[in-house]
Amino acid sequence: MSVRTFLALVLVFPLAGLLGCGPRQVTERIDLPPTPVLSIRSNWAVVNSAFLRLRQEPLSGSKVLAHIRRGSILEILSRTEQKEVLEDASSYWYQVSYAGLRGWVFGALLEIVDSKAKAEALAAQLQ
Repeated sequence: MSVRTFLALVLVFPLAGLLGCGPRQVTERIDLPPTPVLSIRSNWAVVNSAFLRLRQEPLSGSKVLAHIRRGSILEILSRTEQKEVLEDASSYWYQVSYAGLRGWVFGALLEIVDSKAKAEALAAQLQ
């Protein structure tokens, strides 16, 4: 056996033991609860009430982050899983992005469309 072969065996085999020839680790499975928010296909909305409250959470008593005027265009990010009834109107809460803010609005006060172009056309009619 040559010196080169001997050195290769002395150096490579101990490294092989460190790189995965030892006992395998058992991977633990983690089950996460379902998320309360669903993605939706329509991703634009226009405010159809005089003022709409942008809230921190999807709750009627949640902190108001901003007031949004009629005809404003919102990008819809997600919605709650279940509808809620507020002042005799039943709708989802929608998480939206507006003017650099992210918050929740009640859907009964929105007109939801499937494109930004449709939202812009509707907004022009409402303003």
